[in-house]
Amino acid sequence: MRDISLLLQNCDVSSVLDSLGIKYDRRTSKRGFELYFKCFTTNHQSDSDKLHMSIADSGPYKGMFNCWACGAKGNLIHMVRYLCHMNFSQAVVFLEEKYGSSKVAGIEGLRFRLRMFKEDDEIDQEITPMELPADYHPLVPGLGDRADAARRWLRDERHIGDAVIEEFKIGICSHPHIGIAIVIPIYFKGIIASIFYAQPFKGGLKRYPKNSPQGSILFNYDQCLESSKYIMMESILDVIKVQGITGIKCMACFSNMISGKQLKLLHPYSEHGVMPDLDGERGWDLVTRMVPVTGKSLWLYFPPIGNDPGDCTVAEIGTAINDRIRYCDYEFKQRIAARTTLNNNILRIYKK
Repeated sequence: MRDISLLLQNCDVSSVLDSLGIKYDRRTSKRGFELYFKCFTTNHQSDSDKLHMSIADSGPYKGMFNCWACGAKGNLIHMVRYLCHMNFSQAVVFLEEKYGSSKVAGIEGLRFRLRMFKEDDEIDQEITPMELPADYHPLVPGLGDRADAARRWLRDERHIGDAVIEEFKIGICSHPHIGIAIVIPIYFKGIIASIFYAQPFKGGLKRYPKNSPQGSILFNYDQCLESSKYIMMESILDVIKVQGITGIKCMACFSNMISGKQLKLLHPYSEHGVMPDLDGERGWDLVTRMVPVTGKSLWLYFPPIGNDPGDCTVAEIGTAINDRIRYCDYEFKQRIAARTTLNNNILRIYKK
């Protein structure tokens, strides 16, 4: 985009690094001057003191950085977003306020020309707040035999205890199509954007209301936004289970085909993670759709092959958390392994 290129050319790169607290060495290169500094990612902590990363201080690539060790690359906007935990709009405004050009017409003009905040506005306009069913009751002890049976199922099959039930406001009602069902309100930006119904037994039916905007929202988005990091999953019940066990904030996108609107909602986060459902051939699709947006620093949390998070024991969830790996490191290991084996699981990252 022309305005962004103009903004990067106007920036005083060394001043931006100074404002971010980055110490650097100025060196001459074939394309002019470059500033070398420590990589600000956590992709190679074993040699984090080395000046692996450089950014062009002049020329056509001014404001573009690259790490010669881990391959992280981008421009000053990406750097400001990463280090200051800003979204795209905030990072551009941060730079524009100091280095903007009259050709961009200042902050308001920039917002207009880049159509900033339009995505969020469009998403909000599509969502109509929903109300919980009239016979909804919080799933608390002493509510009756059916409620007690639902609580036992959540506890025994899903490892979801009473405290987590209360945290996520899980209730019970009689659904017109599937009968007695647990009810989970889906809060998004402070409103009940949708409602999840599920029969309280393994393999039970699941339903959403008519016109539910799953493709435009994420389950547990508000909680994750407070922590600025998350683990993405497909299932609402898996999110509640894993967050209840580990205390780590998790989100659900409702399927392995995360939508473009949902991907745009990930921009404000500083740390991205995903726990794919490996109980099927399509489980890896969620990862391949997220990587172009989150970058290869995405954390992977692997349940055992053939399992989805809902089938895992508490110990297996703990192992997945403790053994997490960056996508870039996993990809490198798979490339090496693929040279000596034809295992389909090894080659899955290359399937389209």
